[in-house]
Amino acid sequence: LQFLYFIDWQKDKGSPRKILDNTNINDLLMALNEDHDAKPKEMSQMGMGVSAPDAKAVAINVNSSERRNSDGGGDSPPTPQPLAPQKDLEGPPDGKVEEYFEMVSNHPKRSYCLACSSYCGVFGLVLLLIITLGSDFFPFKSDVPLYILSHVTKKRSDAIREGKDVADFTLRMPPVQLERSIDTLGGEREDLTLEIIYIPKYGDALDLNILKSIYDMEYRITQQPEFEKYCLVDYTQADITVQESGDADAIIAINQQGRGCSVQQTISWACDPSQGYTCDQLLSGPVGLLNCPKVNQTCSRSEFVFDDQFKSQKVDTYAKSFPDPVTPAGIKSLEFLQLVDSAFGPGNSRAVATRTIFTFGVPLPGYETTLTDPDGQSEQLGKWLFDTYSSWLLDDQLFNHEVEYVFGGHTMMGRYLDTILVSDGMFAVLSMIFVLFYIAFMTSSWWLALMGMGQIILSMAPAYLIYFGIFQQRFFGIFNMLSIFIILGIGADDIFVFLDTWEQSSHKMKSPAKRMSWTWKHAGKAMLVTSLTTIISFMSNASSSFPAIQTFGIFAAMLVLVNYCAVMIYFPTVVMVHHKFFEDGLFCFGLPARVGRVINKGLKLNTVSFNDFVTKKDENGNEIFIYEPPQENAVNHWFRHSYSSGVIGAKVMVLIIFAILLTVMIINTVKVEPDPNEGQILPNDNNYQRFRKEKPKYFARGGSIDSIQIDFAWGFNIFDPIDRSGTLSTDADDPGKPVWDPNFNLPIASECIHQICQNAQAKSDYLKTGGYPDYPIDSPISAFRTWVINSTAPDMGLQRWNRITGLNADTQDYYDLLGEWSLNPEVMSAWKPFIYAEESNDPADGGAVLRFITAELKLTVTRTIDVDEGVDLWDRWEAFMVSQYQTGVCKEVEQYARGFQSSMGFIYVRKQLVEEAFSGIRLSLCLAFVILVFATTNVLIALYATLTITFIVLSTLGTTVMIGWKLGILESVGLVMVPGLSVDFVAHLAEGYVDSKEEHRHERIRDMLGRVAISVVSGALSTLGASMFLFFPVIIFFNKFGTMIFMTIGFSLIWSLVFFPALLATPLGPSGFTGNWLYLAKRLKAKYVDKQL
Repeated sequence: LQFLYFIDWQKDKGSPRKILDNTNINDLLMALNEDHDAKPKEMSQMGMGVSAPDAKAVAINVNSSERRNSDGGGDSPPTPQPLAPQKDLEGPPDGKVEEYFEMVSNHPKRSYCLACSSYCGVFGLVLLLIITLGSDFFPFKSDVPLYILSHVTKKRSDAIREGKDVADFTLRMPPVQLERSIDTLGGEREDLTLEIIYIPKYGDALDLNILKSIYDMEYRITQQPEFEKYCLVDYTQADITVQESGDADAIIAINQQGRGCSVQQTISWACDPSQGYTCDQLLSGPVGLLNCPKVNQTCSRSEFVFDDQFKSQKVDTYAKSFPDPVTPAGIKSLEFLQLVDSAFGPGNSRAVATRTIFTFGVPLPGYETTLTDPDGQSEQLGKWLFDTYSSWLLDDQLFNHEVEYVFGGHTMMGRYLDTILVSDGMFAVLSMIFVLFYIAFMTSSWWLALMGMGQIILSMAPAYLIYFGIFQQRFFGIFNMLSIFIILGIGADDIFVFLDTWEQSSHKMKSPAKRMSWTWKHAGKAMLVTSLTTIISFMSNASSSFPAIQTFGIFAAMLVLVNYCAVMIYFPTVVMVHHKFFEDGLFCFGLPARVGRVINKGLKLNTVSFNDFVTKKDENGNEIFIYEPPQENAVNHWFRHSYSSGVIGAKVMVLIIFAILLTVMIINTVKVEPDPNEGQILPNDNNYQRFRKEKPKYFARGGSIDSIQIDFAWGFNIFDPIDRSGTLSTDADDPGKPVWDPNFNLPIASECIHQICQNAQAKSDYLKTGGYPDYPIDSPISAFRTWVINSTAPDMGLQRWNRITGLNADTQDYYDLLGEWSLNPEVMSAWKPFIYAEESNDPADGGAVLRFITAELKLTVTRTIDVDEGVDLWDRWEAFMVSQYQTGVCKEVEQYARGFQSSMGFIYVRKQLVEEAFSGIRLSLCLAFVILVFATTNVLIALYATLTITFIVLSTLGTTVMIGWKLGILESVGLVMVPGLSVDFVAHLAEGYVDSKEEHRHERIRDMLGRVAISVVSGALSTLGASMFLFFPVIIFFNKFGTMIFMTIGFSLIWSLVFFPALLATPLGPSGFTGNWLYLAKRLKAKYVDKQL
């Protein structure tokens, strides 16, 4: 009622903002029509704070012939221009939509059953396909494919990995000799271990009292049930002789016989004097700090002597010795040094940590050899190890409290995670239960809550059908499963929007069919805007280089799409059934109604707004202007009047506060940096997490598991080492087939390979190498070269080597010597993982073709290296390899000796994660802007909404920096969903502002908040509550995922409900048709196109 703000007919009342009573309202209406003698005075914001307690509807004829025209006098108020009469909404069905809902209204049960059976049928179909087709239809995997298939580092590493699977024939070794009974699975003995690290809170870890505690602890471990069944057997020399003979039957017979357990690797043991040494000698073994006083006899465990003087002498001996792996004494020294922290050595005879390694072996009882069902043996051993020791060792009472200990072992961490996933999964169930109860409480209906939750959960099935069938995705991982938390919030938000619109329709019409038609159109439009922007935001991740992020974005987008379709098709039938049969029922003993009354009492101010005045026709057909008390609930009323007035009145202060907040967030956002550490799975105080951290911290000698490792390979096509045709980007188990170099010739290339390895091993700060012997290179060719030279007559070894290598190599002699060298079991055990040959049926190949050779070198820097420095280091190693083929023998034989280095792929993963996190956000924001421009038809509103979304993203990212997060794998994946979750609330409000029938920006803000704010708050609270349950799981990713959702929704709520209305309340906020590009287009068309026509 635009004409009202010119009226001020009560001069003696003072400010026009003063409260008016019932009489004043009647007087006001009379003044509008009859009393034109009062001096007019402009009243801005007339509707704010005008109260009419218990007011009843009053009416006055606004078409009176006695009213003077506004042109009649300067002091007269303008003639009121009444609103257009309301359309009769209770007539016959208007259009196909109303006809459809007329049918739904007449047959609610039948309509619901049809919609529900269709929706559930899709879910049943998906479930049936999963049961019948299994992993072919639902290939769920717990791994996260975060790699860049197109990058050269990934191509090289995949080529080496797949090459090892293809070229699995052991060169010049009879297959039966692979069945060494003292071997572990896959030849990796350290895989079948239980390792315990002891860390004293103070003092020396080699203190005699601590040694006694370790000794007792180890004894209790060996006394656990079935220890002797799984321990590494103590084979005799005769057994080893049989093993080396290759007699399979004899080997199997030995494996079926009982043997004692070998001694664990520990410092709390005594040597065996029966081997000809006294325990104080360096060559004595097993290594240990306890004494056995016997001579030429073996001490039993009970006869070990804890002698402090002996212990000190032995410690000093080990500390001063040089661990030269060539000499027997050096080997024993190295064995001891592996059991104490890396700081122990010359100049330091104290230790801050020590460890015990229990080694277990195969074959297990019931298996003939190590190659008999190796996976089954590994599974059985791992299960026993976890079931026997995990809970037992986690008991704090096992050890004295002066020493902390952590432990880990074969598959123990993986099994622990499996058990934790089950318990952590209960928090996901609790989230769903919370949303269920929340919807039930807010709607006062178990029917709406159960059907709404069912709709949200069942949306997974059709979304997966689209994901699998249309998008042809063949991967479903843990990130995809976590999408359920996203759709819980979005689905609940859509339900509240639909139900709030349905409630508003009750004030406009009575017919259920017309109400549902009106609700379907208005709520559908609002949800379409938010759903479309969210879908586009998630779909922008489909261009990611990482398969895990691609699949997550596509599936999350399909979930939102299916949920929108379900709300528009299925949920109206649910609401209609509720309206017909359950609406008047008492819910939860009337508790929501009681809470509602409390809220009404606290919030309902009985204020009068210009929106409360409407025009209708009387019995004579005259338009009358009447006041109708508001019928909206107290919360909507509070948002429409008190809250909106507060935001509008304090808009300048609000914008200043948010400008300060934004500045702080931007400052923190620019500080974001990649996380140099691997993604942490468990909390810092968790035993398995501590084990992963403490082991490289204390026991890194000559590099650790965290050191960057350079893998060299010769024998592949260096330009395109792997063929990925016919593979899926998400299938990490099938990356492709290796592409061999047809010109590779090992005899010709060997001296070149040795040259590269020796140059790579040299100490260099530029290449971050430590040099021999601290950081030696593992090269089978260099070891073979040394053997050839040393096994030949003096002064003839190098000549023989030169004769069997190079361009004129004696290939036959080379392979004969290589076969002779590899027959040594120790050689084969050490170098088997570096030499790979493929079985061949061509007699000329001698049964096998050697495919490729590898070498390994650990650098002095770890995987925590800075991203830019890591990229630079990669470039240096690439340049190093190029330079090697420009000098020396490699220059002559390059055609036959091409190779590459493979390393630091993780660096490029981190780099790409950061780049894609920001590029994905930019793309999402741009697409959201485009969608909002078309959805709202207002460029300014779309711009302000997009700016608000941007500020939400910056606030979330800035907060992650403030709480100490770095941009790692988990954080980057979390940021993928931030734009998608940020658009919902702002888009709702933007659509509400544009959809308002008011002219002035302030009235539009009131109308927007009055109609939309309650839906925004309801949806936000459901998502916030659901995400809070993710704060409690043990697994770190769930914590961070929940925290990211909570921060995003929290900031979305604050920025959208406070900043966005305050911004619109300024002169920047559009009024009327300002910013409406569709209106402008129509005007231009009318002016230029239609006029010419």
